[in-house]
Amino acid sequence: MNGPVEFLEAAHKQAEEAAEKAAALCGCHPPRPAWSFRDGDEPTDGRILIVDDPHPELKRTVSRRWNGSYRGLFMAEHIVRHDPEAVLRRIGAERRLLAECQQTLAVDGWEYTDTPELAERVIRGLAEGWGWTEVGQRHEGAAAD
Repeated sequence: MNGPVEFLEAAHKQAEEAAEKAAALCGCHPPRPAWSFRDGDEPTDGRILIVDDPHPELKRTVSRRWNGSYRGLFMAEHIVRHDPEAVLRRIGAERRLLAECQQTLAVDGWEYTDTPELAERVIRGLAEGWGWTEVGQRHEGAAAD
């Protein structure tokens, strides 16, 4: 079962590093910004706004105007849903779940024989969400093995 576990650990590390670099754009310490998007005609509207929870005022905007088309609006909404804060939160949750599954697999003599199978399926499912496959291929943009 080392294949998907190692893959997940590498994928988490790469995503965490990228999220932390993006989070550093706000200039806050600690850098944990949330991003938002506001459609409209004001100067900051149509841009992705980078804000930080302890400092809710606007810190910086992503310079491109995204509200010129439905395609741009959909892209901006997607980007904001995957802001550094959300990515880091999901990585933390997945790491806790992965640790629990690994603890489950380490127990010998389960009363229910399907418990280790469930832990293995959860680990594989998490890894597949990041691009891992049974044959060791990876999807474009996924973490390297």
